[in-house]
Amino acid sequence: MRIKITLLIAVLGIGNLLNAQVGLGTISGHIYKSDDSTEVITLARMWIETETGKKYNKSSLDGKYKFDALRPGVYNLFVAPANHDTTLVGGIQVSPDGITTVDVFCTSNTSLGVVYVDFNAVKIEKDIVHIKILPEDIAHSMNARDPKSLLVGISSDIQQVEGTGEIIIRGSRPGDAVYYVDGVKSTDISSIPGVALQGLEAFTGGIPAKYGDTTGGVVVLETKSYFDLYYAWKARQ
Repeated sequence: MRIKITLLIAVLGIGNLLNAQVGLGTISGHIYKSDDSTEVITLARMWIETETGKKYNKSSLDGKYKFDALRPGVYNLFVAPANHDTTLVGGIQVSPDGITTVDVFCTSNTSLGVVYVDFNAVKIEKDIVHIKILPEDIAHSMNARDPKSLLVGISSDIQQVEGTGEIIIRGSRPGDAVYYVDGVKSTDISSIPGVALQGLEAFTGGIPAKYGDTTGGVVVLETKSYFDLYYAWKARQ
C-alpha cells in the first residue's frame, strides 16, 4: 500500500513538472466600434472558451484587453459590448510564450445574433512581436546558410550592421540583442552552419521573463540533433 501511494505521488509530481514547463501565451488587442473606425469601445464584456470553462474580461478605458496565462492551443473569443452585436472570433492560435494580437471590430446592433469572424481576417501582422521560422521555411530559403540573414530577410524590424554583422532589433544598439542556442546563452550565432538549423525564433518585443531583462530583443536558435542529421542522410541515400 505504501509503495502504491509513493508511485501515485511520483506520477502526480511528474505531471505537475511537465505542466510547469509548458510556456503560457497571451491574447491581446483593441475593441473598435466598426471595421472602418478607430473609435474604441470601453468596458466591453468579453470571454474566451478554455478547456476548463469560460474566462471573462472587459476592455479598458482605452479599448485595450488582454487574456494572459493561456495554455498553448486554439481559442474562441466572444465580444459582447452594449448596443452591439456579439462578435465571435474563432480559431485564435496561442503559442508557448507567444503574444497573439487580435483587434476586434464590432457592428452596431442589427439583430444578427452572433457575428462570426475568422481569426486570420483580424490578425494584426505589424503588432506581432514573436517571429518563428520553421524547418521547412529554412530549407526553402535562399538565406538558409546564414541564421542572421534569415531573420533580416523575414522581418523589417530586424537589421544587420554592415561590416560587423551585428543584429539590430527595433532600433536597439548593436550588441544589445541576446542569443540562445539550444537553451544556452551565447554571444553570437554566426558560427552555426545553416545545415544544422532546426528552428529559429526572434522576440522583437514582449520578451518572456525567462530570457532575462533585455530591451535589445532575443534570438533563439535550435540545432538539429544527431538523429535529425542521420535520418536526413538516410533519406538522401
